[in-house]
Formats: sequence, C-alpha cells, structure tokens
Amino acid sequence: MADQPLVYIVVLNYNGYQDTLECLESLEKLSYGNFRVVVADNCSTDASESLIRAGYPGHSFIQTGKNLGYAGGNNAGIRLALEHQADYVCLLNNDTTITPEFLEPLVNWMEQDKITGIVGPKVCDYYDKNIIQATGSRANLFFGKFYQLNGGKNKDEIKGVFEVDYVAGSCLLVRSELISKIGFIPEEYFLFFEETEWCLKFKRAGYKVMCLCESVIYHKGSKSTEKVDGIQEYYMCRNSIIFEKRNANKVQWTIFYLYKLYRMALSLAKGRITGNLNQNMLKGFRDGIGYRKSA
Repeated sequence: MADQPLVYIVVLNYNGYQDTLECLESLEKLSYGNFRVVVADNCSTDASESLIRAGYPGHSFIQTGKNLGYAGGNNAGIRLALEHQADYVCLLNNDTTITPEFLEPLVNWMEQDKITGIVGPKVCDYYDKNIIQATGSRANLFFGKFYQLNGGKNKDEIKGVFEVDYVAGSCLLVRSELISKIGFIPEEYFLFFEETEWCLKFKRAGYKVMCLCESVIYHKGSKSTEKVDGIQEYYMCRNSIIFEKRNANKVQWTIFYLYKLYRMALSLAKGRITGNLNQNMLKGFRDGIGYRKSA
C-alpha cells in the first residue's frame, strides 16, 4: 500500500541458495504491503545467482563481486535502498523464515517512537519454533561477555517490548534517515560483532535499540554454528579484541585485556584448544591486538 512507509528488505547470500530460496519463499506470504526485496550476493561460487534470479526475477539482485562479509554485503543492499528513498531498511539473514505479520509491528513501533533507531523481532529457533533464540542482547565490555536475552525459553513466555544493547543481526529494522548520521555497518570485522557495534553507535548517538516480541521470525543460525570451526574461532577471538579496542573505555579495556590473557592461558594450560584451533585462536589474538586486517 502506497500510504505505508517503504521498507527495503535486504537478504545476504553467500553459497547458500537453498536457505535463500526458502527465505524468499516465506517473504511471498508477507502481509505488509509496501516493501521491496534486495538480494545481495557476496560472489557465490555455487549456482546461487542463476537460481535466485530465475526464481525471483522481480527482486533486485546485487552482485558484490567479492566476499565482503556480513557488513559489506548488507551495506551494498542498504545503499540501493537509500537510493530508492526507503523509509526503513530490514536486514534479514538468508537462513531465516518469517511469520507473515512480522513486519507491521516493527514499522508501527518506529512510526510511533521516533527516538528508536533500530528495532528487532523475537528470534525463535527454526527447528523448534516454540523455543526462543534471543530477544535482543546485553553487552558487558569489562569482560567481553555478550548475553542473549531469554534464549531457551518458551516463545509464549516472553512478551512486550524492551530496550536492549543490541539486537540479532539475523533480523533488524533500521530507520533510513539515521544511516547518513550514524554511518553504515562497520566493515572492519568481516564476521561477528558488526551489528553489535552498529547498535551501540545508535545508542551512543541518543537513539534506542528495541526488541519487539510481537514480531517473530525463525532462525537456523544457532544450530548451524554449534560446532565452531577454525575460521570462526579466529574471527571470534580477533573481533572480540577489535570490538573492545573500538568501543571500550580505558578501564573496561584494561580489565578485558587482563581477563582475555587469563582465559587464553587457562585454556592452553588445560589443553582445551589444540592443533589448528589453537593456532587460529592465537592468530586471532595477535591480529586483534595488532588490529590487522584478516589474511
């Protein structure tokens, strides 16, 4: 409907056309009237581009030309949305499916509360749809701890709307007019922590980050990343340090750094991390301290 705010939904794909096609199929049932879908592809090497273009020719398709990570790929979609004067941009992971009514409550909240910069839905488990993955998160910069709120609880147990430190990058709605003021998603991370810092930047600029439990999506992510591989271990270690260096104050950084050294030494002493994981963690620590770009 033309009288509704225009929402651009950005779906990022990298060698994941099965998930992406399922996500796009679920968007066909979306009850919100005034939206456009943009698929940003991070230079997939599988059949993603041809299959997605053929299956959904009405959607915009951006080929980034290289793997730009979560931030770079989504930023490409955000730029297109801004070029088309979108009122809001919804970032939606390709490994999600939506409920038909998920978007209206998010847009309505933003229209009513102009001080909210970002709002996210209640994220539930794709494989057990009655279980919550997260209703936003809290960040402790003293120890580099990040807490997903209400994870594991029954979906119907948690209701309402509340302010959080950040919402899941799997789905968030951002007010377009603020992006030129706050900036795009930081691209220094490549994997992990991008949306965390972005949300904190909105909060520090005086805007709220909210979770609205009336809106629900389903996410596969936590299941698919239970087994941490070497690449993930590297980026988790590296980016936790970069995040603290960019966002913590001097006291928080000092406590975090000492705690990080203690935890690493303890893990190594107990033999919890061996072989390639050991090397990836140490490389991540080195690159984080040196603030090097990933190899």
